[in-house]
Amino acid sequence: MGDIVVCCSDGSDVSTRAIRAGLALLDRQRWQVVLAISVPEVTYEISDGVVPGTGPGVTPATLGLPHLPRNVVKEQEQLIDMGVSRARGVADQLGLDESCIEVLVGKPGPVLVDYLREKEAGLAVLGTRGLGGAARLFLGSVSDHVLQHSPCPVLVGGEELPAEPTGPIVLCVDESERSVEAGRIAVGLFAPDLPAAVAMVRPVPDVELGNGVIAEDLRRSWAEQADQVLTAAATAIAVPDTELVALDGAEPAHALAAYAKEHPVRCFVVGSHGRGAVGRAMLGSVATRLVKLSPAMVCVVPRRK
Repeated sequence: MGDIVVCCSDGSDVSTRAIRAGLALLDRQRWQVVLAISVPEVTYEISDGVVPGTGPGVTPATLGLPHLPRNVVKEQEQLIDMGVSRARGVADQLGLDESCIEVLVGKPGPVLVDYLREKEAGLAVLGTRGLGGAARLFLGSVSDHVLQHSPCPVLVGGEELPAEPTGPIVLCVDESERSVEAGRIAVGLFAPDLPAAVAMVRPVPDVELGNGVIAEDLRRSWAEQADQVLTAAATAIAVPDTELVALDGAEPAHALAAYAKEHPVRCFVVGSHGRGAVGRAMLGSVATRLVKLSPAMVCVVPRRK
């Protein structure tokens, strides 16, 4: 991974807020910022035989601009100009130079992922929702597509992000090496002076334990196990003196999101796959649910290939 951070914008307040919050987590001296915005690729129908080897749904990319009808070329150019204008407005709000703007032509999710691969980006930042109606350039599924297919970590933020996030970077771990690897990668992404915490979610027992001696012994045993897992993970990630957070919950994403609503959290870090304590899934689909539930930023770290 390189030191390029691709900030994916659609011009909406949600995406701008997410980009601002994401950039605030980084050492700006290290990262080269690209502000990417996508516009649709114009398609049009032609009759068989008009241009040899072509058929319905011809696009500027497949046919080549010199061979396109003038009105199609003009429409594509207008869409690109619209994207540039929208990106300039975002760049101005974020204090970015216009030279960082990149307009991508195509379906938002795939074209963004292709761009991340092409640039060997080290990080992507985007919001979970964008503009509605006919003006929409980013769909609700775009963040899902990028999260599923991105070759690099993805920072995602939603509508609930505070204007000035505080608190630690919360590294979510379980008993898997995969979760530790995700934490190590994330620590290398963010500014080194930010506080960090290591958190895990313990499963809620299927039965009511009550208040007896056996119940207390089980609770003590679970607490000791969580402390051991958290301490080992913090040491492996190289944040040995950080805060350790053990949460109880039947569903990890809900437990983490609830924690963020009661405590300041700058960002959660989760891996895209993993196996949790006592054999339960901690990461993977949890990442997708946490993105939708969390009032804080979420950094999803894909498995290294």
